[in-house]
Amino acid sequence: MNAPLGYALLRDRRVSLRAKLVALGAGLVVMGVIQLLQIPFESILAFVLPGVGAAGDVAVDGAEAVIVPVLVATLLMPHLAPQSIVQELRAEHASRV
Repeated sequence: MNAPLGYALLRDRRVSLRAKLVALGAGLVVMGVIQLLQIPFESILAFVLPGVGAAGDVAVDGAEAVIVPVLVATLLMPHLAPQSIVQELRAEHASRV
């Protein structure tokens, strides 16, 4: 699991749009599952602390909607991108270190 490599693959123009959309779609699915699991917790928090629950929803859910799909996509990209590009970018990243 190499997040910098995955992010480089996500930004690379040689990787097909289909692979990028599949990775981002998987990230959206993961975010949806996380949201479904949070519903009981959020309802309890909203009942106990009504103001804090609403403010937390706006702050956390907004960032979560962007960060989680991109993070999942970066972790999946080395598996979805063509291996020749993955090996080339791995060699570039290894030479930088």
